[in-house]
Amino acid sequence: MPINIPLLTIPLYYVLAAIPHGYAMAKITGGDLSKADNCNPHGMATQEKLKKLVGPREFAAFERAESCHRNALENMPLFVAAIFAGCLAEWRAGAGATGVTTFSIVWMALRTAYTINYIVVETRKWAFVRSLIYFITTFWAFAVIIRAAIVFGN
Repeated sequence: MPINIPLLTIPLYYVLAAIPHGYAMAKITGGDLSKADNCNPHGMATQEKLKKLVGPREFAAFERAESCHRNALENMPLFVAAIFAGCLAEWRAGAGATGVTTFSIVWMALRTAYTINYIVVETRKWAFVRSLIYFITTFWAFAVIIRAAIVFGN
């Protein structure tokens, strides 16, 4: 039974989006999750409490990982829309009409590189790579959606 790769990348992307949060919590608590307060995890008081647990470099790593997690979740609707639009268009027009399979595989590879960059890069020198990856994936998702719109417009 063949598997639809683009649809499979949706839950895989969600897992990729969750990894930075898990990393952040492990980093800030030293692996002891009882130090985390899940009542209001994004509240200012919680952030101040967590900041006291580690030094500035570790807290910066925590913040980067949490920002990476939020960015991945913010980009998920665009990714899912591109996948569904591309799959529907290819169902109508035939395989390869939107390039959704290539898009989904390369998106996952690029967003994995993006995630690693976001977590490990501590200087502005290499942070531009993350921005470049962001723009490539965003515009490519737009391209898939536009190609799907063209298929449905005909």
